[in-house]
Amino acid sequence: MKRYVILISSVAALGGLLFGFDTAVIAGTISALKSYWDLSDSAIGLVVAAASLGCIPGAFFAGRFADHYGRKKMMLTTAVLYIIAALGSGLAGSYVQLVVFRFIGGLAIGMASTLAPIYISEVAPAQYRGRLGMSQQLAIVIGILIAFISNYFITDIISGHEQWRYMLGAALIPSLVFFILLLWVPESPRWLIIKDRNDQARNIFGKIYAAGEAENELASVKSDVDQNKQKIKFSDIFLPRFKKIVIIGIIFAGIAQLTGINIIFYYAPLIFEKTHVGGSVLFQTVLTGIVNLIFTIIAFALIDRFGRKKLLLFGSAVMGICMLIVGWLFYTGNLSNYLVLITIFVYIAAFACTWGSVLWVYVAEIFPNKIRGHATSFAVFGNWTANAIVSYTFPVMLSGLGAPVTFFIYGIINFGMIWFVSRYIFETKGVKLEKIEQLYVNV
Repeated sequence: MKRYVILISSVAALGGLLFGFDTAVIAGTISALKSYWDLSDSAIGLVVAAASLGCIPGAFFAGRFADHYGRKKMMLTTAVLYIIAALGSGLAGSYVQLVVFRFIGGLAIGMASTLAPIYISEVAPAQYRGRLGMSQQLAIVIGILIAFISNYFITDIISGHEQWRYMLGAALIPSLVFFILLLWVPESPRWLIIKDRNDQARNIFGKIYAAGEAENELASVKSDVDQNKQKIKFSDIFLPRFKKIVIIGIIFAGIAQLTGINIIFYYAPLIFEKTHVGGSVLFQTVLTGIVNLIFTIIAFALIDRFGRKKLLLFGSAVMGICMLIVGWLFYTGNLSNYLVLITIFVYIAAFACTWGSVLWVYVAEIFPNKIRGHATSFAVFGNWTANAIVSYTFPVMLSGLGAPVTFFIYGIINFGMIWFVSRYIFETKGVKLEKIEQLYVNV
């Protein structure tokens, strides 16, 4: 694999780093915001969920805009929105302003979570697509870890009741870096072919593949595009030919949030405050980010070796068991030992090397060239809709139903996902994008 494709995939994946940072940084601000503006549980839920709510239109429209204006221009737009959100959140003069700028940040996250997987899948050689696609997830978990570490050190370096401003505003630096590096990356060669800019596509394929392979790839993609030349509307993704895979895609992306992973990352300090294990709550949160990063790296060796489906089945089983154990520990009040922390770490490890690694690869590779932009947007829209629901309802469930019932519910959901994966998810390991359509016809 050429270094060039690794570099351009890595730059695209930086949107994922900001995605991870912006979604996780809120965890360290919850207590401060609650006292700063005297917020209720539902108001805190709205602050957290505002980013997820912004992700819904961001993800929904990103694909169609990317199909019209190109992948690169829309990623640059995403970087600008990240910059606005970081400045606005750090300087917010009221609760309403904070919610608005969190929503703008969510627009950027939703766009990045759609655009980066599309771009990476379209530049990656088939045999390396799983690992390169995972660079998005690796960037996300690095962003989460950086957010946790940033929050931890800001509390030590900066005193006062407005520490949260520095935590939220810290995203400005990586946002600027993302924008600058994007100026260097090329447009997606597959999008260029769709727009009849074949010479530019040939030049980019030549940097990704060896000479003979580049011409073969160009011919293969051009043939597929020529067979599907008519203009695609969003409603066309529900034509009989595509409807089945689109439904599978949106359900798959949505239930990935119902694993409960973001209740850990968004509300980790809130959960750890309810345990009686010694040590800094923010430091324990940093440890969750480290575990997430380590097992995401491990997943690089797994995704193209074992494939997508086996990892999903294994992850669902382990996560379901972990959620039931955490629920049981809260039910029995046995919170004075490290078993809660260990179980949460095992849960995060299972997610990181299974669902977390597969999600962004799979939703970008299962759709045909003709509908990839629209369909990926719709699937990621489902993901962020579920994320917003989980983000908003978790603190309410925690205070209303109690921790045991809340974690039991998520445990049951994880076990239910085993049936869905067994029945509807098909393997895509090592298959060229133009051949994947043949796999889901009989699913």
